[in-house]
Order: sequence, then structure tokens, then C-alpha cells
Amino acid sequence: MRTPDRAYDFLLTFFNMSGEEYIEELIINSNNEFEKFWDRNAAKVNNINMDTIRIWGFHVIGSLDECGEIHSQGLKNLQKVLSGDTLLSRMLKSNGVFFDVERRLLFYKGKEYNVDYDWYRNNDYSMSPEKYLKPIAHRVYYDYCVNGFMMNDDIFSYGTNIHERPEFLMKLSAAFPDLKKMEEEWAKRSKGYKVNFYATIDQIHRFNFDLNDTQEELTDEEIVHIKRWMVSRAIDRANNNLISEVFLYIKDEIDIPPEQITSCEEI
Repeated sequence: MRTPDRAYDFLLTFFNMSGEEYIEELIINSNNEFEKFWDRNAAKVNNINMDTIRIWGFHVIGSLDECGEIHSQGLKNLQKVLSGDTLLSRMLKSNGVFFDVERRLLFYKGKEYNVDYDWYRNNDYSMSPEKYLKPIAHRVYYDYCVNGFMMNDDIFSYGTNIHERPEFLMKLSAAFPDLKKMEEEWAKRSKGYKVNFYATIDQIHRFNFDLNDTQEELTDEEIVHIKRWMVSRAIDRANNNLISEVFLYIKDEIDIPPEQITSCEEI
């Protein structure tokens, strides 16, 4: 779904159709109605093995090293980035910030702060610093997977300048205003990149396909649902009817290794 042309090519490949056959099936035989098209052609993709499907996406980053760390280590979830030896963790430590991910603690200038999201979501706070620590806890212990886009034609419209610096720094500087200088320094020194990668179906959160997340093997019904989901959105994209971004969420515990990074394009 990266572009309308790529979505169109996917549909021809997926259904093993020529362009003329596809147009005839969708426009003439199905009156340009997805449900009719799917009912007429679903059987053609029954034998496609889900293990052979690759989902293409991209991650947006403001990089300080021209994506060198990503090329060598791949894309890691936020917990691993904060607890490992990374550009982000080193800059945080140089500014007095340290995360003890296992103990769910944040240390800033020697002072200890609770960032246990399970605790915060059961308690309502409207005062500092808890008001601003809850979003940090949410990002580290709930929404910490590798996030990306399957489609977004205007990443600048996303609204949080993810192409300049890690969005996480925005949440930190909201809690600790002195860190705003660090956030601004990162943005000043960085270059924006689209990190292109692919993921397999089993690396992606089920809710990405409007399914309930489970650790169980995909059922036959779920496999049909995912194929139908992909075809529906690909048809919309090929017709240029998708007008907003489509997200790609990798499972929390899974990294995108270097061999699945295909390129880094400077924005």
C-alpha cells in the first residue's frame, strides 16, 4: 500500500490476474463493489500460504548517525532501546535520565520516579509530576512496540515531528522542562529518514488486522479475514481512496532485524 501503483501490482499478483482481467472482475462483473469482488474471487487465494506473505512498511526517525545504528542493529522496541547501549540511552544518561526498565523506575538527576503503567492507569492524577509521568509509563510499558506506517503520503501531517527526534523525548520534556534543550538539540543535529522494512504476518499485532490479539496459531477463519483485510485496503489504495495513514504495529517483544531493513531514505 506504499503507493496506488504498488497496491495495484499487489492485487494482480495476489489473484494471478492480468490488468484487463482485474478491471473486468472489479468493474464489470462486480459493479465496483468489494463484497461482490471478494465473493467471486476469494477462492483464488485460498492456497496462498501466510508464511510467504511480506508486509512492507516504514518507520520515521530523526537520526543522528544517518541510520548507522539501525543498519547494524535493526529496529528495536522502546524498552530495549532504553535499557541497551544506544544513541538514545546515552544521550538520556548524559542529561541525567536513566531508566531501570525491569523495576519500572525512572531516575532524573538522582531522584527516583515511578513509571509503572499498571499503577498509573488505576489512579487518576491531574497534578505534576504524575500527570506527565503517566504518558511516559504508557509509552514504555504499553505502547513500546516498533511502530510504523503501511501508508502515509504526508508524514509531516502526523503532527509530532517524528522526523526530527524521537517522539518519546516530547513526553520526557513535558515531565521535566529542563530536558527541552536536549529535545531541541536532537532535532537540530538530526536528519529525517524513512526506514523501509518488511515484516511477516506472525511479527505483526493481530489488532493491526482488526482481530483480537492472541498467542495462538491463526485459525482458518482468521487467515481468511487477514487476506480479505489486505485486499479491501489494497483496492481502496489502488483507487486512491485511502486518505489517511495506515499504521503497522510490530508485536511488543519482536525486533525488526537488519536483514529486514531494505533501505533508509532521507526525507
